[in-house]
Amino acid sequence: MSLSHQLEAILFAGARSFSLKRLADVTSSASADVEAALAELSERLEQTSLMVQRAGNDVQLVTKPEYATTVQQVVKDELHGELTRPALEALTILAYRGPLTRPELEQIRGVHSSMILRNLMLRGLVEEKEDTRLGQPTYAVTLDFLRHIGVASVEELPSYEDLRGHQHVVDILNDLQEKSGEKGEGASEGSNNEEGKDTIVV
Repeated sequence: MSLSHQLEAILFAGARSFSLKRLADVTSSASADVEAALAELSERLEQTSLMVQRAGNDVQLVTKPEYATTVQQVVKDELHGELTRPALEALTILAYRGPLTRPELEQIRGVHSSMILRNLMLRGLVEEKEDTRLGQPTYAVTLDFLRHIGVASVEELPSYEDLRGHQHVVDILNDLQEKSGEKGEGASEGSNNEEGKDTIVV
């Protein structure tokens, strides 16, 4: 697999901007090689609806401006439509366990979650925090989410302490952090069981 294809996969799956240094680290490549691969990717995307967007040393895969109207309509539908069960599941986990990194959320859910996080952020229900863990940004529910369900803080959620300290999820996150060389730190407590999922209705 060429470096440009690796970068395309990372930018698509990440659904956010990455620094050139981060891309170089993830692909174990030299910065000059990343620059060349991004140029190759940009050229390859010329006949598609996507493009590589640069802002200083940050890079992101986005849709081209001419598709803005179509994309905005899809985003509008997503904002006003009902949340899917996977979205409710992710939202519940973040409410009881957050802040979590995307890898931590995916480790609990067992499935890729970048698009769900993007949609929840568009709705103003989830926000990206400034702190990082495992080399990733963390995500948590917003004040708008708390206002929507009528609680002052996540601690007021039903069975909060019991679900936040669910041993199965604690074990999952501890295992992930041990594999990443960060034992213990950020092992926030929480749950992904059916009771937790049924308590959040948005």
